[in-house]
Amino acid sequence: MEQKGVKQGWSWLGFFFAPHYYAGYGKLQKGLIFAVVSGIMSLLAIFVGIYGGLKAQKELPIGNDEFDWKNAGITLVVSVVVSFVSMTLIQSMKG
Repeated sequence: MEQKGVKQGWSWLGFFFAPHYYAGYGKLQKGLIFAVVSGIMSLLAIFVGIYGGLKAQKELPIGNDEFDWKNAGITLVVSVVVSFVSMTLIQSMKG
């Protein structure tokens, strides 16, 4: 039996912008976790994107709530800073 009102399907925005998409739709904590994981290693960002693409339609209030650009910006800054720190640490380990 299928539930009415449950959105399903693939979300391209969720795939390409998972941390920012989740944060913008009110899931700031999950978006920050995704941003940190994506910033640590690019390979992990692929898995975060796949999760976002598969689950965003179901987990987020897309079309019901307004998108919060401030929260999306916060995750963008966090992912850039974590990525920069990660790259710096990798370079310092190489010598």
